[in-house]
Amino acid sequence: MAQRLLVLLLLARFAVGADAADEAYNRGLTYKRNGDSAAAIREFSDAVRQKPDWSLAHYALGAAYFDTGDMTRSQIELRRAIELDPKNAASRRYFGGILLRGNAIPEAIEQFEAALRVQPNDARTEAQLGLAYLENGNADKAVVQFRKYLAAQPHDTEAEYHLGIALGQNGETASAVAAFQRSISLDPQFGPAHESLGVALRRHGDSAGALREFQLAVRFMPDNPIALCDLGMALKETGDLDGAITQLRRALELKPDYERAKYVLGVALRMRGDRSAAASEMSGIRELHQSRTQMAQSKQAILDGMQLLQSGRFSEARDLFQKSVDLTPTSAESYFYLGQADEKIEQIDAAIAAFEKAIELKTDYAQAHVALGLVYARNHQYDLAEQQFREGVLSNPDLADAHYNLALVLAGNGKRKEARTELSAALALDSKNTEARMLMGNLWADDGEFQQAAEIYVEVIRRSPAFLEAYNNLGLLYFKQGKLGSAKDQLEQAIRKDPKYAPAHYNLGLVLSQLGQGPAAQEQFTIAKRLDPSLVVKAE
Repeated sequence: MAQRLLVLLLLARFAVGADAADEAYNRGLTYKRNGDSAAAIREFSDAVRQKPDWSLAHYALGAAYFDTGDMTRSQIELRRAIELDPKNAASRRYFGGILLRGNAIPEAIEQFEAALRVQPNDARTEAQLGLAYLENGNADKAVVQFRKYLAAQPHDTEAEYHLGIALGQNGETASAVAAFQRSISLDPQFGPAHESLGVALRRHGDSAGALREFQLAVRFMPDNPIALCDLGMALKETGDLDGAITQLRRALELKPDYERAKYVLGVALRMRGDRSAAASEMSGIRELHQSRTQMAQSKQAILDGMQLLQSGRFSEARDLFQKSVDLTPTSAESYFYLGQADEKIEQIDAAIAAFEKAIELKTDYAQAHVALGLVYARNHQYDLAEQQFREGVLSNPDLADAHYNLALVLAGNGKRKEARTELSAALALDSKNTEARMLMGNLWADDGEFQQAAEIYVEVIRRSPAFLEAYNNLGLLYFKQGKLGSAKDQLEQAIRKDPKYAPAHYNLGLVLSQLGQGPAAQEQFTIAKRLDPSLVVKAE
């Protein structure tokens, strides 16, 4: 369903001081009002650099990125704005809009509902929440939201249209008809409302009214195969077979696999006496059915294979994925899962070939690029891995794993600054990725930025108290800074959580040695040696 309700940006003007961040922010507002998004992004970015913890500046930057269609960077900034100020309703509304566009419906609903808790009865958020409920199949809730929105904004064509859709899904046909009619009264050339009104009238038994609305829908949406098919059906019912056949053929030109249009065309041709052409269309339907049956069998083979793959029965899973390939040899997804099974049974060349075939069939198959990159990385072909991860990011900028794995390879190749950029993107998309957060801290530590690294390790501990590496690395960081007491505390915490964690024992030994506690240090080295002899061998 078309989702064309506009997300409006109303950046509040605040009384700001004369510092550089405020000035940059105000310049950004001016550029945004003048439609210069690139300049607005430059100024808002400067404001964020000047005041990294300023939620409003992150929001403004995220909104500016949204205007340019850069949803990945928009998400990063809006997430940051929400982290800094959970009551920033505007950030939540924008972020919810991005999630809605990305079909992450439950998450979008969560953001819109949170925004409304902060700003109850905000009309824009009510409308967006209504769309999200509608997409999620909650027609009754969608009706409530659209009615709330329309009470505040009674002249919104598309809101009336979406209200009609929700009412129709609720079985309230008469109310749906009225909503579509109100939408059309606001914009007589709004094709979707004419199309939906035609369907509602047809179901209500008003054939003449339905025909009139379908004709108007096609006039305003001449390339819409659904409207053309509905018009063809309506013309057939009136006995205008030539007109029906013309509209149905136009629909099939636009959508060749449109089964309903094929069927109605076959019926109309048979009614006109053209049995040969009718048989051809009906044969085409049988071919579509056969193709769809094979696709369904292929999909089931993939689902069954995935279960086997998860249970460790890799060879049996591979047989099912091969069956899927045989049923649908042009399915990129079938080759993707075949590649995963081949990798599990250590058939590396076969896995590479399967992933490459998946990419050949679907060039922008981000998951296949990432999977192929992982195969290359595990086989120490890091340049090839980096290339695939980059293509994964380009194919789907919202795939967190692509950003994270690219960051790993970049970090390994010494490109730490670029790796941090990718990690920021990964964490914006998946804030629960502890490994990505740890790697970010490690990169800052490698660059000697101990304060930033320490803050990240502390954040990891807050989010994942059982993640031992964070205590260990924070302890090492304090050790390097000469903060021996703090280092000792962190390492002892790691040991209390897991007495068998060898690195913490070894590093605690180093700290105790510096503190002049030789016997205690030796005891820790002895424990470390028993748990992991390689740690002591490296020290020697």
